[in-house]
Amino acid sequence: MTADHQEIWLLTHWYPSKDDKREEKSEHKMQAHRAGRSLVLEGLPSDNGSYMFARLVENDNEDIYSGTWYESSDPHGPFGGAQYSGAGQLMMDKSGNKLSGMWAGAGYDREAKEMRIYSGKWELKKLPKEA
Repeated sequence: MTADHQEIWLLTHWYPSKDDKREEKSEHKMQAHRAGRSLVLEGLPSDNGSYMFARLVENDNEDIYSGTWYESSDPHGPFGGAQYSGAGQLMMDKSGNKLSGMWAGAGYDREAKEMRIYSGKWELKKLPKEA
């Protein structure tokens, strides 16, 4: 991968609703920073105050990326600014413009009244450069 500090990606991730009864999604525009095999994505300022950060490393197989993520949810949303973190793995498509995969992270199961590991889909799409 080559360095390009103007890359903006759209990260979409799906997660269980607060009552675990349905799937919801969240989107974050992310500034990409590349160094060697590392791809670091940091959320751009959002209207709702949420924040996302992901640090991925390209594996020996150049189509697989593994790493960690951190999210601070919307302070006024259903999760009240809760902070989450976990791991993820994604595959790059042939165009080099889309990563798809899964995330995993711990969260509180309100029905069982205990912590558990949740997982969900992840997708990152490189956005076209603005003129």
